[in-house]
Amino acid sequence: MSQQLTAAAGRPVVEVHKFGGSSLANAARFQAVAGLVQQQQGLPWVVVSAPGDTTDTLLALVASAEQGCDIGPALTQLSEKLQQLIAATLSQQAAAPVQATLHGWLSQIPQWLAAQQVNDVLALGELLSATLLAALLTDSGQPAVALDARDFLTFNGDEPDWQRSTTGLSALTAGRQPAVCYVVTGFIGRNETGAGITLGRNGSDYSATLLAALLAADSVSIWTDVTAIFSADPRKCSNAVPYRQVNSRQACQLAALGNPVLHARTLAPLAGSSTRLRVRSALQPEYAGCDVVPEVAARSFLTSLHPVRLVSQTGQPAIHADTLARQLRSSVVVLPHRHGGDDDTSQRWLIPAAVWPAAAGLLQQQGGHPLADTSDYYALVWLKASNQQQVSPALLQYLQQLQVQHLYENDQLAVWLFKQELAVAELNQIHQHCVETKPRLQVLVAGTGNVGAAFLQMLPLQQQALASGIDLQLAGVFNSRHAWLGPELQPAAWHSELAAADSYTEAELLAYVSQLAGPKVLVDITPSLQFASQYRQFIAAGCHIISANKQGVTLPLAQYNPIRADLAANQLSWRSNTTVGAGIPVQQVLQSLLQSGDNIKRISGVFSGTLSWLLCKFDGSVPFSSLLAQASELGFTEPDPRDDLSGIDVQRKLLVLARELGLSLELEQISLQPLLPEQLTAGNWTAAWQQRELLDSMLADALAQAKAAGKLLRYAASLTLTASGPQAEVKLLQVAPEQPLAALAPCDNIFVIESQWYSDNPLVLKGPGAGKQVTAGGIHADLAQLCQQLILTGASHHV
Repeated sequence: MSQQLTAAAGRPVVEVHKFGGSSLANAARFQAVAGLVQQQQGLPWVVVSAPGDTTDTLLALVASAEQGCDIGPALTQLSEKLQQLIAATLSQQAAAPVQATLHGWLSQIPQWLAAQQVNDVLALGELLSATLLAALLTDSGQPAVALDARDFLTFNGDEPDWQRSTTGLSALTAGRQPAVCYVVTGFIGRNETGAGITLGRNGSDYSATLLAALLAADSVSIWTDVTAIFSADPRKCSNAVPYRQVNSRQACQLAALGNPVLHARTLAPLAGSSTRLRVRSALQPEYAGCDVVPEVAARSFLTSLHPVRLVSQTGQPAIHADTLARQLRSSVVVLPHRHGGDDDTSQRWLIPAAVWPAAAGLLQQQGGHPLADTSDYYALVWLKASNQQQVSPALLQYLQQLQVQHLYENDQLAVWLFKQELAVAELNQIHQHCVETKPRLQVLVAGTGNVGAAFLQMLPLQQQALASGIDLQLAGVFNSRHAWLGPELQPAAWHSELAAADSYTEAELLAYVSQLAGPKVLVDITPSLQFASQYRQFIAAGCHIISANKQGVTLPLAQYNPIRADLAANQLSWRSNTTVGAGIPVQQVLQSLLQSGDNIKRISGVFSGTLSWLLCKFDGSVPFSSLLAQASELGFTEPDPRDDLSGIDVQRKLLVLARELGLSLELEQISLQPLLPEQLTAGNWTAAWQQRELLDSMLADALAQAKAAGKLLRYAASLTLTASGPQAEVKLLQVAPEQPLAALAPCDNIFVIESQWYSDNPLVLKGPGAGKQVTAGGIHADLAQLCQQLILTGASHHV
C-alpha cells in the first residue's frame, strides 16, 4: 500500500492519538489532552484539529472577504479570542513566543486572501493547536515539537503520494531525540504542485490514519466526544447500545453511510495493516472505547441521513458512487432494490441535499442524466448483523404507520425514507426491532489445572444453556506461563491454542483486559496468592470476579477490604462459592438465610474432603500413615500432605464463611490444632515421612480415646457467634454416632447451620467436598448466577 518508515524488530510501541476540536475547545481541555498524552506508552504522536469552532470562524471570515466586506473587526475579535486561549493555557513565559507566532500568522491573512490562498487561511487553526499543545507539553516536562503536515504529507489528486510523504517525514524527524513527542496538524497537506490543500470536514481523522500508515504504528486512537461506536445516535436514541468492538467491514460500511463517528477516508490507509484503530472519549477517558478489528461478530446499527435527495440513474452510472463521494467529500449511498418494487437496471442513490447541486454538475459532466426528487427526505438506514435479519411484518406495519415513503432492502441493509425526521420515541421503537440488546459476557479463565480443564470442557454446554438470555463468550485462557487471548475463542481448542501461545507480562495481560468489551468476568481457578493480590487491578479493568482460589477471600483485612470497596464502587460482584465445599452451595444458603431475616448462631462441620476420607477410613486396622500413603496415591492429598494435615486449608474455609457473614475476622484469630505432631512440621516431606511413627502414635491414641467413649474421630471447624464476639476453632473432635458430623461418607463435606429458625433441628448440607467435576460445576453455578444478574439488570449497555 505505502512506503512506510520501518523500524527494527523490538522497537518501542508507536501510537498515534488524534484530538478533535471539541477536545481542544478551551484551556482546560488543552490541559486535559496534555495529561492524556503524557499517560500514553511508547512514542506518542499526536494529530490535532483546530480549537473549538475556529475553522468555522475562518470560513466565515473568508466568505466575508469574498463578498467585499471589511474583515478587520472579525479578525480583531478572532485574534483576541485566540490570544486569550494561549494566555489561559500556558505560563506567561511559555505563552509569549506562541502569541508572537500567532500574531505573525494573523497578519498574513489579508495577503493570503488577496492571493486567493484560502487554504492557508483555513490551516491557521490546526497550526495553532499543534504549536500550543507542543508548548504545553514541553512546559509540563514532556519535550514536544509541532510539525506542519504540509511539510511532508503530499497528495496526487485525491490519493496520498506515499513515496514523497515518507521521504518528507523521514527528513523532518531525522536526528531528533526519540523521547520527543510530535504534535502534527490535521486537516491539511499539499498537492503535487506544492499548493496547500485541506482534507475536508473531519479531515484530521484521515490525517491521523495516514500518519499511522507512514509510521507503521501499532495503534491509532481517535479521541472524540463519545465513549464508543453506538448502535444508533445516543443523543436521539435512548436505548442505543455502545459497542466495544466493531469489525472492519462494518466500520467501512458505516463510514460510507455517513456515520459521524468514522468517515470513509479514515479507514482506507489502514486497510491490510496490523494497526489497531480505536475510538475513545477525551471527555471520559476512563472508558476503554471501541476497537475496530478485523475479526469480531457483526452488529446491528441504525444511522440517519438527512436531508437527502433520492437520485435515479438509468443503466450504468456515468461515475462510480465511491468516486463521486471522494470528489464531493460526502456520503453517496447506493440503495438496494425497492421493497416490493420492480427489479430493473436503474440505480438509486441518496446524496446529501447540501451537495446535490455539485453532484448533479459532476454527473452531467460525465455524460450522466440523473433524475432527482424535488423534495428532500429523511433517511434511516439499518445495517444488519447478518443476512438472516429481515424487516419483520411488525416492523413493516409500524413503518407504514409512520408514513414511510420508500423502502429498500437487501441482505446487508434496509433503507427507509420519510418526509419528516422521526421523533425520539419512534426511533427507539424501530431500534428495538432492529438491534439485539441481549447482553454479552466476556469470560477470562485463569488456571488450567484439573479443575480449570473441567470448567473449560463444560463451557460450551453452558454457552448453549444460557444462549437465549445472554451471549457467553470466552475471551482468554491463561496460566502462569502462557496466555491465549482474543475475541470469541472456541473452548474446545483451548489446550492446543494455549500450548502454542506466547508468554506474557502482567502489564500486557491487564492492558488486554482493560480494552476488552464488557461486561467481563475473571474466573480464578489458580491456587496463587500472588494472583489473588492482583484482583484490584482486574476490578479497575472492569471485571467481575469468580474465585475458586481461597487466597483472595482470606487475604488480610488490610487487603481484603479495599477489594470489597472497589467492587462496590464499580458495581461489580465477587462470587466464591467453590472456595468452601466445592459444589455444595453453603455460601448461597447462608446469604439466602440472612437476606430472609434469619440470624445465624453457629456453623460447624467437616470442610476437608481429604481429612474426611482419612478419618472415615481410619479404624485402627492399619497405621494412619498407611492410609495417608494410599490417599496420596489416589491424588486426594496435596503433593506435601502436611498442607492437608496442618489444618490451614480448613482454617481458611472457616474464615471464608465468617466473612460471608460480614465478620471482620483475621486468619490468626481462628484457633488451629494441626492433625500432625509438631516434630513433623520442620524440613521437607521426605524427612518428615521418616518420623511417621509419631503421626501414627498420635492418631492411635486419639482413636483409642474416642472408641473408649463410644465416639468417632472427625477433624472439624466451628464458628460460634456470641455476645462477646465470634469464637472460631479448627481441631480434632470426638463425636457421638448420632451427631450430624458422624454421618459422613469418605471424601464428603458436611455443614451444620444453627440459626434462629434452625435451632432445635439444625440445617445440614452434605455432599462431595472435592473433585474436579463438582468444583467445576460449582464455578459454573456462580457463572450462571452472574449471567442472571446481568440479564435482570440490563447489562447490554456494556457490550
